[in-house]
Amino acid sequence: MAHILQIDTAVEGASVCLADDSVLMAPALTNRKKDQSGWLHDSMRQLMITTGLEINALEAVAVTIGPGSYTGLRVGLSAAKGICFALGIPLITINTLEVMAEAAKVEGSKALLCPMIDARRMEVFTAVYDQNLKEIMPPCAMILNGTNFDHMLEADEIIFSGNGSYKWRTVLSHANAQFSEVITTAEDMVQLAGRYYNEKRFADLAYTEPLYVKEFYSPAH
Repeated sequence: MAHILQIDTAVEGASVCLADDSVLMAPALTNRKKDQSGWLHDSMRQLMITTGLEINALEAVAVTIGPGSYTGLRVGLSAAKGICFALGIPLITINTLEVMAEAAKVEGSKALLCPMIDARRMEVFTAVYDQNLKEIMPPCAMILNGTNFDHMLEADEIIFSGNGSYKWRTVLSHANAQFSEVITTAEDMVQLAGRYYNEKRFADLAYTEPLYVKEFYSPAH
């Protein structure tokens, strides 16, 4: 069994939790987007107090690597790297869209899973997975036009989720389209992080960077 700290600051607010391998021990979350950094470190400290676990008992840190908020991704990855470096433990990075798909899974369903992260205007970061989280369409940036998934929807039901799916709902009309209101948190990382740890799927602590999918754009002043 491995004590793994999970950190998610990729999309909305921030959340952390502790798990013993794939068993949740304690969670914490906030919806305050502008206070992720300060909240994150205080909450991690409180988790240790709540569980009675010493920080040097951690055996890995898992973090959502992106896509997502540029600032949020940097906050989460920096914290995760700092802890891993200080303790000499492995870093586990998990694609944000995969975590969102894990949260939207429906037992017994054969529907595909399509998490969407709002990337402003009619653009989203998205991917498609099956119920076993096998990648059907890799993560990408996509401009929604109402017909993007027509070929998939003709063959399969698709469960759309995430904050990007709200605007997708306004331009889509198809009998095979379903929408999930599930909110993804660090708790949804537990099973994935446990599996990654057992498979020793660790990230390079020195060179790992956030997965932005597309580069940050700042208009000229």
